Order: sequence, then C-alpha cells, then structure tokens
Amino acid sequence: MTAITHSKPWIIDADLEAVRRVLESRMIGQGERTAEFEATLAEWVGADGAVAVGSGSAALALALTALGVRAGDEVVIPTYVCASVGEAVATVGADAVLCDVGPAWVVTPEAAARVVTRKTRALIVPHMYGIYADVDSFRRFGLPIVEDCAQAVDYKGKRPLTGDIGVFSFHPTKCLTVGEGGAAVAHDPALVRALRTRRDGASAGDRERLFSPLSDVAAALGLSQLARYHEALDRRRALALRYRAALEPIVREGFVRESFDNGMLFRLPLKVPGGLPVYQEAFARRNIHVRRGVARLLHRMRGRPDAGFETSVDHFETTLSLPLYPALTDDEHAACVRAALEILSRSESRCR
Repeated sequence: MTAITHSKPWIIDADLEAVRRVLESRMIGQGERTAEFEATLAEWVGADGAVAVGSGSAALALALTALGVRAGDEVVIPTYVCASVGEAVATVGADAVLCDVGPAWVVTPEAAARVVTRKTRALIVPHMYGIYADVDSFRRFGLPIVEDCAQAVDYKGKRPLTGDIGVFSFHPTKCLTVGEGGAAVAHDPALVRALRTRRDGASAGDRERLFSPLSDVAAALGLSQLARYHEALDRRRALALRYRAALEPIVREGFVRESFDNGMLFRLPLKVPGGLPVYQEAFARRNIHVRRGVARLLHRMRGRPDAGFETSVDHFETTLSLPLYPALTDDEHAACVRAALEILSRSESRCR
C-alpha cells in the first residue's frame, strides 16, 4: 500500500488549469492575480484588506513591523506552537517571551498574564489545530494582537477576525495552499496601508522594506483553492466525524470537545496515554504517518526547564495527530480507521 501521509495538499485539475493560464500569459511575477487573491481573501475573512507575501513567517514578521514592534521589544507567544512563530519574532529583532497554553491546546489570557510585562509590545494568539482561541479575551492587556490563523481558515463570514492583524500560511500542509506563501489582513485601513508599505517599500531602496512577494502563479493557485474551499471544510468535518464514530467508544477521553464544537478541524488531535512514541511504529508498519502536532516545545529548544509549562508538556507527551485532510481518499481513511481501532484498542487493553 502506498504510504498515507500525515498531510497532503488537495490539488485538482481546476488548480492545474488556473496555474497553466498564468504561465501561458508570461505575466508570472507579483501582479494582477496577486491583487485579486488579496481582495478575495480579504472578502472571505471579512477584513478591509490583505497583503500577500512569500510565507507565513514573512506574514508574521510583516504584521509585527506594521504594529511598530522593534528590536528589544517583547512579544508573548505560547511554547506550544510551530518554531517558525518564534523565528518570525526574532526576524524583527524582538524577544519572544514564552507562556503555557490551556487544556484545549490554545493559549489563554491567564497563561499570558504570567509573562506580560511593561516591555511587552504585542501578543501572538494561534488557533492550534483549527481550535479557536478566545482572541477578544486578550484585550484586557491593552496590547496589539496578532491572530495566527495558519491552522484556521473557516467558512466565509462564519467566524470574523478579531485580532488587530490576522496572519495566514499557505504552505502545502496548511488549510489551503499556494505552494509557499502567506498573508496578513487587517480591518483598519491604516494598518493595511502599513502592511503594504512594508512589503512594497515607500521608495526605491527603502531599507525598511520586507521583500517577500507572492507571484501571480502562486496567487492563481490560491484563487482556485478558495473557490472550492467550502468543499474542503465539508470534507474535513465528514472525515473527522467518521473517526469519532469509530474511535470514541475505545478512546472516549481522547477526543477533546473543542476540536468539534469550537474549531474547523484542521487536525484531529487525540489525547492518549504515552502519545506519539507508543503508537508511531505500529502505524508506520501499516504505512500510515502520524505525528505529535508540534515537533518541539519552544522552551525546551531554549534549554529551559518544564516548570511553568506543565500543560504544554502534557499535550506534547500525550497528543497523537491522525491523518485528516481533504485529499485523503475514502479508502485511505478507512485504512486509517482500521489501523487506529486495532492499535488503540490494544493500548487501552494494556492500560486496564
């Protein structure tokens, strides 16, 4: 059996045709298609405007600079997040101050409050696994909020952005892809102008420019993906519900309610004893790739002790992420369910 990967982009003939048309036009750099993609994305998420760039990390750096974050400032981020978030903070010369997360994998204001200081200039609030953090609850700090939507793009108009700036990643493993790319969006027209000026430069040779364009080729793929994105969301939910119907009887405590009730099911994380190390090899023998969710905790990457990050450590050590994406075929999904039933049933029996 061909390996079932943990993630895979959903590319169909319409995507190939959209890219082919741009290639045939010979106008393939940042241009009209990129502007159209920005306008379509802004409308989709209900923002005043969007500025597309070459990666999600570039979008984060762009957002921070547009908010006035500078060298020596502090930006609060959770330790339970992709390493590129911390790298983006470092790119603008600021210091990433780490905090713990809550029981549903997303950061909470209570966790952030332990590390916010007078030097804090912004907060980055990620929607991990597509589970929505309560962004408005962070307004108590009176600080700019970057809403990290790299893993959470929902139905058009269903869930409005409430951060000062929202950032997206269009990496092949994310909700929708342009190959490599990202975007920053804002409700405030002044912030949209600031984002665009940082990307394009105020004048020739502008040293403040963050040069990271998105090509028309990539934008054409993004437009094609957005046109059918509602189908992708429906497919994710259908597959997730099948997983739940089959597996919940044997790992009832493993399913976290927020995944289904307060999220768009970008991932299907399970809380299981022992986490990835206990199950990875058994799934691999069946040619199925499973993951933790995050590769490493940021505080451990810095050599810091686990004290103060207990919830993140528990998530890291007990979370198992199964394949869940629109390109997953019915046969592949059935194979994942069969494998999970067999493997997790054995583990539950041992636990008893």
